[in-house]
Amino acid sequence: MHRRVRTSLALVVATLACVAACSGSSAEQKLLSDFFRAARLRDSATLANFATASFEPRSDGIVESFTITGVNESSAPLELKQNAKAVDDAKKADVELTAKRREFYDAHVEAVKRLSALDASGKPIPAKDKALKAEWDKWVADGNTSRKAVSDAQRKLSDSRGIAELSLSRPNGATVDATKFDGEMNTKEVQIDASVKQPDGQSVSKKLKATLQRAKIKDETGKDVFGRWIVTTVGPA
Repeated sequence: MHRRVRTSLALVVATLACVAACSGSSAEQKLLSDFFRAARLRDSATLANFATASFEPRSDGIVESFTITGVNESSAPLELKQNAKAVDDAKKADVELTAKRREFYDAHVEAVKRLSALDASGKPIPAKDKALKAEWDKWVADGNTSRKAVSDAQRKLSDSRGIAELSLSRPNGATVDATKFDGEMNTKEVQIDASVKQPDGQSVSKKLKATLQRAKIKDETGKDVFGRWIVTTVGPA
């Protein structure tokens, strides 16, 4: 399995500057041509360098030719720093809650075990123990909520981080830790008229839509650095 290694952003700026120089529909045409060619060959290694999208020949067919009919551009803040902090904060809160829950458990260990056994057997909880049972149930519920908060924060960071780091890193090279930088995510929605050879061998005209995304950040010196465009989705328009 390929090992992703963190590196300084300075090592990739020169490479990305060359990529950023390409603009306009010719760059989009080339990127999507490369994508459909690799998809046709089911070349997952090549696709992994510049795409998170897929276009599976056995189910989606093979794009024989295509024309770009429109491009809509937008941008949004790249909130990786905030998302990384949210993960750290959620983990810290979970550790603190777990420690307090453990203190409560240790102080009432025999009662908790007894009440858990009654619960498991379906027997009623004695009136004198109901307050303690309710308090323990709240600790358990709060623990579940806390762990979900950690999981949700990690998922949000992972979703935003993956595309940004793929965009900012060199193909088959080291990976930039994008959580250290402020920036934005540029997005292009590309409308396509395509001739698609379907799995049954019939060629048909289809309207497709591709999403291209690129991270733009400021490096250690405050200079704007543009990542590579990544093909993140391709599907019916």
